[in-house]
Amino acid sequence: MKQLIVTMAVALLLLLPGCKKNPRAIIDLPTGPEYVGEYLQTSDVLRIGHALDTIPTRATVQWENMDTGYQYSMMIFSSDSAMGTTTRQFSVLSINSERDGEVLNLIGTSTKKNIWNIVAESSASPVGKAARMQLEATPVPHASLSSGKDFHGFMVEELE
Repeated sequence: MKQLIVTMAVALLLLLPGCKKNPRAIIDLPTGPEYVGEYLQTSDVLRIGHALDTIPTRATVQWENMDTGYQYSMMIFSSDSAMGTTTRQFSVLSINSERDGEVLNLIGTSTKKNIWNIVAESSASPVGKAARMQLEATPVPHASLSSGKDFHGFMVEELE
């Protein structure tokens, strides 16, 4: 019995540092939703929504956020409409000022014109160094986020 108590005490002491950082991870409990694209500003999200409304499938759109130095290239891969819902599958390549790139694979669904619910299919995929583009400044579409809140990223909803 004494040996069991000592073993339990040692195990708890070894697990304690991990518990302080992320106690749920030790017993594999969910730690909450994952988000991608947290660096996007509201103006970038408005451009994504505008592109979903206006560009055809297999077309690309590019822009640069002069405030953050990020450049973006978006391509819509597929579009489908069924039972009053439009679904568009697309990717956004983000390139920061140091030329580090990552791809966000996203899905947008809409039941009303100009209103999109966008989620990520998976975690962001780093692509390494990417070439910066020569882009002209373009105006931000006049719109707002339906949540009325600041943008904190697209929630990841991985399909199993």
